[in-house]
Amino acid sequence: MLKQFFIIGTLLASTLNSQGQVQKFTLKQCIDYAWLNNLDVKQSMLNNKSSEIDVLLRKGNFLPTLSASAGQNYQFGRTIDRFTNTYVNQTIRSNNMGLNAGIMLFSGFQNINSLKQAQHTQKASDATVEYTKNQIALSISSSFLSVIQGIESVNNAQLQIVSTQQRIERAQKQVDAGVADLTNLLSLKAQIANEQLTLVTAESNKNAALIALRNTMQLPMEIDFDIVVPDISQVIINVTPQVLDIYETALKNMPQIRSAVEQSNAAKSQTNIAKGSLAPSISLYGNINTVYSQSAKNVTGYSQTGTTPIGYTQTTQEVVLQPIFTYQTETIGFNKQLKDNIGQGAGISFSWNLFNGFQVQSQIQKAKINQQISDINLQKQKNTLLNDINAAVNSYNSAKARYDASKNNVEAQKMSLDYIQKRFDAGASTSFDFINAKNSYLQAQSNELQARYEMVFRALILEYYKGNTIQL
Repeated sequence: MLKQFFIIGTLLASTLNSQGQVQKFTLKQCIDYAWLNNLDVKQSMLNNKSSEIDVLLRKGNFLPTLSASAGQNYQFGRTIDRFTNTYVNQTIRSNNMGLNAGIMLFSGFQNINSLKQAQHTQKASDATVEYTKNQIALSISSSFLSVIQGIESVNNAQLQIVSTQQRIERAQKQVDAGVADLTNLLSLKAQIANEQLTLVTAESNKNAALIALRNTMQLPMEIDFDIVVPDISQVIINVTPQVLDIYETALKNMPQIRSAVEQSNAAKSQTNIAKGSLAPSISLYGNINTVYSQSAKNVTGYSQTGTTPIGYTQTTQEVVLQPIFTYQTETIGFNKQLKDNIGQGAGISFSWNLFNGFQVQSQIQKAKINQQISDINLQKQKNTLLNDINAAVNSYNSAKARYDASKNNVEAQKMSLDYIQKRFDAGASTSFDFINAKNSYLQAQSNELQARYEMVFRALILEYYKGNTIQL
């Protein structure tokens, strides 16, 4: 990934430093750029990042929990003084602090299965990113080859115009010398007009292919770009693809299959999670807390301020007096209260949901249904892959056959054109015959070019199903 960022960063830097110049991209550079900038790729990578976070969250379920709490309270109005046990009217401030910890010891293996589910989902997401990138690479390759075909068509049309222009100049000299009439000259001028129209059409098709390639790459419009045309003239495609062999290889390499397998495994884990709700749960907990109160005071001194009668003696009926004291107090310090008032607690809890309106049973049934749906989706992905490979092999064989036939046709049309051209130059053939032969040759060349690039592209698709890198 870092290597890709370096490549694309270097490419963008060179682009910004050479404004006004056409930037040329190879097929690999087009694919690398699209992987970094295409919105579908970005979206799949963000989903993958989210699944990685889910795995981390599931791992956290195995760790103990720890929480801290603190509060400050004010009590207003009438209250009981804890030291004199009398009612007083005053505002009392208090603070409480605590730490609570707990850990789940057993919950029907739900945490384990939850982690497995997240890991399978994350692997499926990895495969989805790879699949998205592969689809972008195929789309880029198709557009890239369309641009090459457009460029080759433009070059071919330009060469034919040059050739016809030379014929026109020769025919003009013959007319000026009085050795030929205007028939051939006019026919050639009509031919070059058609060839110029062909050139305009070819340029339009090339530009449309470039726009399609730009859009897939998400390349900004302010960047003027073109492609580096690879040399495939010497590429020899001579393979005999076997559907079942490619299919067996693709089952191991194709990310869409891996994604479906992991999604099926995740559904199985979800079923186990639902079944775990039937089991009891056991957890361990502990806490430590302390408190500070403004009403907590120490007696620092006292004095007798009087007496009060509380009764009489039985024999002499003398008054029994009780002394009245006034106490001097001070609030106990904050730190000392926190230290003296520390309390601890620990315990183990057991819970078992015996009945909850069949909710657990319903969740288990739904999880089993989702598991069956995932299994069906996996089989559908395999069937789709087999059908796609069948179609790809058939397309390649058809493209190969068209290329072989078109190559033979080019050779035949070239021989015919050479023969008629010699007769035309000698005045033994009409311009109509020459133009028809030339048009047939041009069409044969165009068909051969289209067939060759089609064959190369179909071969790239077969390499993709084999798990090989798409490259030219």
